[in-house]
Amino acid sequence: MSHGAAASCRNQDGGPDVEGPSLHGGLTMSLSKRLGLVALALSGLILAGCQTTAGTGGEGGPAVQMTRGDGEVQTAARRGDARQVAPRIYLMRGLANVFSQGMDDLGDKLRARGYNATVHEYGAWPSIAAEILAAQRATGGRFQAVVVGHSLGANALAELTNTLAQNGGSLALAVAFDPTVHQQVAGGVRRYVNLYQSNNGWGTAVAAAPGFRGRLENIDLRGRPNVTHFNIDKDPGLHAQVISWIGQAVGGARRGGRQAAAR
Repeated sequence: MSHGAAASCRNQDGGPDVEGPSLHGGLTMSLSKRLGLVALALSGLILAGCQTTAGTGGEGGPAVQMTRGDGEVQTAARRGDARQVAPRIYLMRGLANVFSQGMDDLGDKLRARGYNATVHEYGAWPSIAAEILAAQRATGGRFQAVVVGHSLGANALAELTNTLAQNGGSLALAVAFDPTVHQQVAGGVRRYVNLYQSNNGWGTAVAAAPGFRGRLENIDLRGRPNVTHFNIDKDPGLHAQVISWIGQAVGGARRGGRQAAAR
């Protein structure tokens, strides 16, 4: 995502780095004095160069974003600071907040891997969107979030991503488990995966609205007779796939052990 940038060293006021003394009245300086002045000038140039490049940060690193202006290279977010912004995983249940217990199971698996994963009822999506927007604004866009939803939670997921798009926010990943209404995604997400069954009487595909620039994948599980609308969110194989996608989107977590409990 980020690219290395070469910084050129120059004096910020545009003037010469070192000014040599003037010669008056035809006075002749000794060779040793001339060499001393040259050495002084060179040391000044070297020192100025070190001071100019010290604040630019190292090369590379996906967390480092560099911007160039007026010949200076400045870091928008240093690597050390970016590492302190841990991603959040939000999981949304379906009807009556008693179904979709697979979201709780998936949350447990994610927390065991060190992710900060919380489980919510689908009607909480506006507050989740507001929380994500506030965190991204506070961190200059470095905060990353993933949202997963089942059934009505999957329906709410499309609403959430569209709200983020309207307000300048974005998810790293969105995963829908068998949404029940046909919806369009306008933006607000880098990758949107819809796991659904077109032949179970409930599930439906998700469409990309005009102008959508993310990656949208509809994966029809109609060939799996053991999977239904009511257990698709509990399938261990699908859980493993989603955890893999989360790792690709925001990185593995494991460092902190178990994180926040479901709420």
